[in-house]
Amino acid sequence: MTLRRRLVVAVSALAVLAVVTGVAVVLVQRAFLLGRLDAEITALAQNPRAVLLASQRADGAVATAALSDVYVGRMSGDGRLTTVLAPQTDPDLVPALAAGERVTAPEGRPTASGAAQRVRVVTVPLANGRAQAVIAVPTTAADAATRRLALTLGLAGLVAAVFVGVLLWWVDRLGLRPIAQMTEAAGAISAGDTSRRVPPGPPGTEAARLGQALNTMIDTTSATNERMRRFVADASHELRTPLTTVGGYAALHAARPAGPLDADGRSEVDDAMRRIGDEAARMRRLVDGLLDLTGLESPDGLRRGPVDLAIVLRDVCSDLRVVAPDRAVTLDAPEHLPVTVDRDRVTQALVGLTSNAVRHTPAGTPVTLRVLVRPGWVRVEVADAGPGIPAEHLPHLVERFYRVDRSRSSGSGGSGLGLAVVDAVARAHGGSLEVASEPGRGSTFALVLPA
Repeated sequence: MTLRRRLVVAVSALAVLAVVTGVAVVLVQRAFLLGRLDAEITALAQNPRAVLLASQRADGAVATAALSDVYVGRMSGDGRLTTVLAPQTDPDLVPALAAGERVTAPEGRPTASGAAQRVRVVTVPLANGRAQAVIAVPTTAADAATRRLALTLGLAGLVAAVFVGVLLWWVDRLGLRPIAQMTEAAGAISAGDTSRRVPPGPPGTEAARLGQALNTMIDTTSATNERMRRFVADASHELRTPLTTVGGYAALHAARPAGPLDADGRSEVDDAMRRIGDEAARMRRLVDGLLDLTGLESPDGLRRGPVDLAIVLRDVCSDLRVVAPDRAVTLDAPEHLPVTVDRDRVTQALVGLTSNAVRHTPAGTPVTLRVLVRPGWVRVEVADAGPGIPAEHLPHLVERFYRVDRSRSSGSGGSGLGLAVVDAVARAHGGSLEVASEPGRGSTFALVLPA
């Protein structure tokens, strides 16, 4: 989870906690206010006769003031409710009660008339046992206080949310967004876009200094890699001339009549020249491999164009049958397979995989080429039924100059650059080289290319 997402989750959790806390405060405050009203009418209900008498006294000014916000009524035995005293602020108030209904504990009830919407009411039986006193208090003041509290908390929460939103925007703009852009740019550079640079952050911030340091490091690394590529390319070109000369002299000597033989019937000079020619050829393969890798690592190392990969595969199979006539070569591919690739480089990679299958398997081992087409991808597999590759070697096969034990090879070892070149071709096209092998059951090398 990214830092930005963690921050959003934390702020969301705090917002939910704030809302739950606000609702709890409102509910607790309302319960407190209603509890006070319930305590008031409960105290009055303890002596309902006195309440009725006080309500009916014409000269009970003091008592009436104490009952100014209380409704007092008398419900007769037939269920008729008669108002004895109504609140001074709501003289038309009448609670909605069913005929003969008894409310032994304070409860909320709607009103049948009056300005108040609801009341807290309790009924108390009178001495005669048939009639009962009805005592009620409107909840208008409690409802108004609850609404004011809810509105106050809502406005305070809104102001806090706006403040937190501005704070998050400020933190995101100065810190998180530049870091996210740096991460994206670093991923693009790692994927091969060497021209990409980290965007500068807001001036005066740590992100700006970090971006400048990263760009400086990338420029330095790119310059070093470019110098290294030029050095390898120049050295390889310079080595080609003496290697060609040495190979030419070795071939020229081989074309001459044989010199005097030693006691074993061999010419020491001829044998030395043969070995010189072999080593010159091996060094030339190394130089050609290094040049290929250097060219593939440069930004303009590919020349892409529309190619029918099925035709390329058929040509590679035909060449392999000529080179290794003792092997059964099969191809499982569509009739046509249009792709946009560098034809020469892809052909070089396929030839490298098939040559690798021939070089490292016993004579007569069959080789199979299969094509699997997926949305957006083409997978070309080169499979053999040879001795396979031990598992500990698989992660290192594409490393330069890495060679598995030559004892499993039917011929001489290669330069150690073949699979590295194939992997470089795949990565330059935006694909990959995959290897699957099991000792005793053969190996499968898959060249994965975007379609």
